[in-house]
Order: sequence, then C-alpha cells, then structure tokens
Amino acid sequence: MTPAGNRSLLARGFRTVDFLSPCSVVVLHALVFLVLWWWSWRKWTDPIVDFGRELYVPWQLTRGKVLYRDVESLFGPLSPYLNALWMRLFGVSLMTIATCNAAIFAGTLAGIHYFIRVATDRFTATVATLAALVLCGFSQYVGDGNYNFVTPYSHEATHGLALGVLVIILIHRAMVTSRPTLGALAGVFFGLLLLTKTEVPVAVIAAIAVGLLGYASLGRAERQTAVAMMIAFCGGSAIGPALFYAYFRTYVGGSQAIRDVGAAWFAVFNPAITTNRFYTLVMGIDHPGRNAALMVLLFAGVAAALAAAVALSLSAPGKRSLTSEVKHFGLLLMLVLVPVTQLLPLARIFPLVTLAALATAGTLFWKHRSNLEIAARHLALMMWCAFATAMLGKMILNARIAQYGFYLALPAVTVAVISLCAIIPALLDVWRPGRAAREFKLLATFATALAVLPHLGLSHQWYAAKRVPMGSGGDRFYVSNSERAPAARQGLLLREAVEALTRSTNDGDTMAVVPEGVMLNYLLRMDSPLRVVTLMPPEVLMFGERTILDSLQATPPTFVVFVHKDTDEYGFPLFGTDARYGEQTMGWVKEHYQPVKTIGNDPLSPSGDGIEILRLAGAATPLR
Repeated sequence: MTPAGNRSLLARGFRTVDFLSPCSVVVLHALVFLVLWWWSWRKWTDPIVDFGRELYVPWQLTRGKVLYRDVESLFGPLSPYLNALWMRLFGVSLMTIATCNAAIFAGTLAGIHYFIRVATDRFTATVATLAALVLCGFSQYVGDGNYNFVTPYSHEATHGLALGVLVIILIHRAMVTSRPTLGALAGVFFGLLLLTKTEVPVAVIAAIAVGLLGYASLGRAERQTAVAMMIAFCGGSAIGPALFYAYFRTYVGGSQAIRDVGAAWFAVFNPAITTNRFYTLVMGIDHPGRNAALMVLLFAGVAAALAAAVALSLSAPGKRSLTSEVKHFGLLLMLVLVPVTQLLPLARIFPLVTLAALATAGTLFWKHRSNLEIAARHLALMMWCAFATAMLGKMILNARIAQYGFYLALPAVTVAVISLCAIIPALLDVWRPGRAAREFKLLATFATALAVLPHLGLSHQWYAAKRVPMGSGGDRFYVSNSERAPAARQGLLLREAVEALTRSTNDGDTMAVVPEGVMLNYLLRMDSPLRVVTLMPPEVLMFGERTILDSLQATPPTFVVFVHKDTDEYGFPLFGTDARYGEQTMGWVKEHYQPVKTIGNDPLSPSGDGIEILRLAGAATPLR
C-alpha cells in the first residue's frame, strides 16, 4: 500500500477533484460533434479516390454478389458485409453509411474517454477526446478526401479502431475484476477485428501483452487468472473467422475460403506491395536516418519548451515583483507561439512521446503495484500507451495527423494530451505540491486548444471550396470548384461525366472505370464486370493484370471510362502506358472500344486530368 502521508497525484493514480460532471462531458462532446457535422455537411468524401469503392462494394453485396468470388478486396470481409447490412436496413445511400459511421465514431470516442478516465481523470479524458474529435474526426488536410471517420478511405480502418478500443477495455476489465469470462467476450470482438486490417490487431496484441505482463507481476493468483483469461480469449477469437469461413465455404472450396477469411493478412505479407515506394514513404523508411534525426531534433525542441514551462510553473514569485511579470509574460508568449509551431511537423515526435509515456506509466505501475486500485489505473495507461505506440508502426518515422494519421495517430494524440494534462502535472505535484501542477495543467489545456486551431483552419479552406453538388437525394455530396489541386478539378469533370452518361445509358448497360473512379458506377447504379474494381498499383500487384483482362473479356462492359490518375507516388507511370501497369488491358480496350467523349484533357497524357468515355465497338453512338 502507498504511504498514508503521500497525497500526491501519483499516489492517487492521477485522480483529481473533477469539476466536470458526467452530464456536462456528454453535452460538451455532443455540441462539438454536432457543430463539426454541420460544418462539414456532405463535404467529407472524395469523388474519385477510395470512397466510391466503399459504397460500390456493399451495394453489390446487397444485390447478391459474394465478396472475393465476384468482387475482390485487399482487406478482410467484416466491413463490406457490415455496410451491406446498414444498406439493407436503412437504404442504399451515401448518407446511410455516413450516419452509421458517425454513430460508430461517437461510440469509439465514448470508449476512449472511458478508458482514459479510468487511467487518469475525467478532465484529462475530456480534453484528450475533444482533441481527437476535432483533429481526426471530420478533418481534411490534403487534396484527397476520405481521411476522416465519416467517409473513410477504408472502413476496415475505422471499424478496426472501434473494435480495438472495445477489446482493450474488456481485457482490462477482465484483469481488474478477475473475470476470465470477459476475456472470452474480448476474444469474440478480437476475432472480428482480425477480419478488418492488420495494423489495429497488431496494436491490440501489443496492448494485451503489456497488460498481461504487468498484471501477472502482481502475484500468483493474477497469473492464474491471466492464463484462464487468455484461454477463453483464444477460444472466443475463433468464432468470427469460423462463421465467415462457413459462409464462404458454401460458395468456394475450403482452401479458397481460408484465403478469403484471411484476405487482409495475405495482402500484407505480399512483398510486392509492402516494399512499394508509396509505403516506404508513408512509413518514413525511404530516408530512415534523416527522418529519425528530424524526429529526435523536434522532440528535443518540444522537451526544452516543456522544461521552460515547468520551470515557470514551479516558480512562485511575489504578486507584484519583476519575476512575477517575467513568469506571466513568459507563459503568455508560449501560448501565443503554439499555433505558429503547428507549421512544423510536430506529429513526427509521437512515437517518442508514446514511448516516454509508456515508460513512465510502467515505472508508476511498478512503484504502486501494492495498491491494486492505483495499479489498475497505471496498468490501463500502460496498455493505452502501448496501443498508441504500435498504431504508429505504419508511419513510425513519418508520423502525422494528415492522411492515414487520422486513425493511426488518434491514440497518440490522446497520449500527448495525457502527458500534458496528467503525467507532467502529477510529477510536478510530487516535486512541489500545490499550485504548480494546477498552473501547468491549465497551461497545457489552453495550449492544446490553440494547437488545434491551425488544423481547423486548413480543413476549413478545403471545405469552403466544396460548393458544387454531385449526386442526388441520399447520395448527394459536394465537390470543389477550386483549382488548388488536380483532384478538385477532377470532381467537376466527374460530375460532367455523370450527367453525360445519365442521358445516354440504358437499363442493363455496364461500365468499367479504370484505373480508379468506381464512384461513377455507384452514382449511376451501373454494374462493373471487373472483379477488381479499383486498378491502383497495390491491387494490380496483388491480383495481377490477368484477372482484370479475364473479367473484361468474359463480359465486356458497354462502356469503359478512363480517369486520369497520377501514380508516380507508387513508382508507376500512368495506367496503360507500361507493361508493368495495364498495358495489355489498354491494348485490348483500344481494339474493342471506340472513344465517344473526352471531358477535360486527354487522361492518358502525363499533364492531363481528364476523363475519356469509350463505348463497345459496333454499338458506338454519340453521347447525348
């Protein structure tokens, strides 16, 4: 047990007297959530990139298609079938998926808030989840949309995060309540998590491993509970994959059904994909030395700034002294500079922040392991920091909030807030009990709020340019009329293509859009004969061009639509211009199809950004 005279925050497990009531926390989150929902209304998605696939595939499943047999995917089967369920229950529309996604995100935030509150206090949990909500929930920081929780580039990412949070909560509860049956329930959800993407399951395994090591160190009874819990966990984990295997087994052979269940894992171990230039850039291992040095340099700079803030907080000058003025003006200057520092890639330091927080939480857990209540809180923090660290693995030397960071860096965002609002104040409370910890916590809260503002401004610039409607009814969304990025102009061109094809297609017509742009199929409700509906380099590397040609030759579509897509970031030229990437497909299309309309520039030109519509030879008529 902790010494009776020790009243520090560390001895109380970061517990403070919270002035926020549970009701006020719910109301505050709901207000911010609804404001962001209104602010970004129907502007979340990208007309060309990614999210069209996220709509088209579940729509096809509602029409009787079978995933992997009729429509291929690089990821696991859970999300397409869950989205197909939403469409069956609430109707086929973009807003059905967006609304369900918003509800799932709200639940994810609630779970994160609960777990951080268990580990720290309600105030810290509130600041952390509000920061995550504002920075990651409805954001757009780059030209392509889809990097948000409403219309994500991959539902496997957001569904995976939701399941991962739930599994960690259940495992922690199983340990602190000594109930192995909760481990079985956690296993059921972990089994579903295995059917999404690979990043989150790996991060959850890291969190569980850290939690089990800490829990088992408490004594013999805890080790016995841990063994029983993990046996139950493993049993529960088999249920979801077994059910999907039984489903796929009714359509394909046993070995193929196994591959279908483990689709995401087979893809991630494909070296042609994992060693592609795009993913080395994302991870930061293209220039490991330079990126690691930048991370350390930025971390040192932030550490120096925090040391200065701590020093100012520890000082206790008289109210009207010169030292008092220096202190207050120094703190004010730091706050004023916070928005400016956001111009630096400060998210690069997240791996070091989460590791430092993990080390601190582990030290505190070991120090207070005789007090089970406090140890349980530090154990929760250890698990969350381990999860946040492992989530950054995909961009370990190039961490950021933009692009994939909207979900990969979200746990790290909360750990950064925990460090500022709980860990450092707790240490200050040990060094000098009293006002220093409170002053630093208040300073950290204002600094967090100010750090968010530039990100809101950047998202606002992208959203403000989205004024042109596309689609109708529940499928309506807005595209940009700005010339800031090629993707913005392509939205307008795609809108024109939708209008041209709407006037000229008949019932039963089919269409293949290459290499990317299946949103066109979805908006027009036109089937594609392609099993691989997105022909970006990862899909072509995974499934091979022969699969694409076989689909086209077996059932030639009425229309083929070429959409310009710059694939230089993958190390590939334009689709159809190189033997490695679509040259055979392009040759077959040119032989059997006639161009009927070009919208914008030639899409096969390196400087082009246009769309070309072709119709099957022998049935070619001008588009009206």
